[in-house]
Amino acid sequence: MEILTIVLSGLLSLLSGGGIFLDSVVTDRIASQIISLEERAIRVDNNPSYQIAQGKLQKVRIATRGARIKPDLRIAVLELETDRVNLDRSKLNLNSVDGLRESLQQPLQGAVKLILTEADLNQALQSPEILAQLQTALNSLIVRKAGSSNIAYKLLALQVELRPANRLEVKFKLSRPSTNFDRNRISGASVAASRSRKLAIALELEIQVLNGKTIRLVEPQGTVNGRPMSSRLLKGFAEGISDRFNLSSLEANGILARILQLDINEDRLKLVSFARMETKATRLSSKEMKAIP
Repeated sequence: MEILTIVLSGLLSLLSGGGIFLDSVVTDRIASQIISLEERAIRVDNNPSYQIAQGKLQKVRIATRGARIKPDLRIAVLELETDRVNLDRSKLNLNSVDGLRESLQQPLQGAVKLILTEADLNQALQSPEILAQLQTALNSLIVRKAGSSNIAYKLLALQVELRPANRLEVKFKLSRPSTNFDRNRISGASVAASRSRKLAIALELEIQVLNGKTIRLVEPQGTVNGRPMSSRLLKGFAEGISDRFNLSSLEANGILARILQLDINEDRLKLVSFARMETKATRLSSKEMKAIP
């Protein structure tokens, strides 16, 4: 979502300034927030051009190749196309979703295509910031599934291997600080904690998209320190991930998002999605949401 925030901020800050020479100005705004960019193509349709001073754009199309947002985050392909943009510049506030929605005169919507390579994914997964976010998610998952906040694991390393037919393998290492000799059943077998503080886990699974808004993990298989993982733990892991990746949770904030395509092969992940942000004055009905792809 961060790259979309950068693009949106660049476009809307441009509108708030009422600039001219749209293509070049938008390019400069976006490029100034990206460390490096191998290729870019930006087109802003607006006729008559003076409408930008009124907070209006007909259409924006952006295509980038090799966009590096942070030293550890590179996006091989990013393509964005918006429908008409219409906002009240005097109310524009980019500090919150509610602030942005307050400025919209009509819903803001568009489609995004994103391609990440396996190498880019693994480089991003080494980022301290992303590892910290994953650690938080891991802690939350353990608390929900184990029912205890006393079980703590530290995420040491993480690697992803992409496979054909929307399958992937995730390998990661965990450590559990322990001073006592206790027993756990993570692998389905009793293992002394003093000998199993470090766990090497390998998971292979298929990713499916349900109704365009829920990620489902199918047929998970896994090992812990080379031993088969228990079916109970695999099921809990799959359910925990699926619970977190449900785009319906965004609707409470006036954002409707749908995954139109998810394609994983041996060297890249391709994602095509649609998003619509409502104004503060409007709200999608269930019938309208079903009509959106």
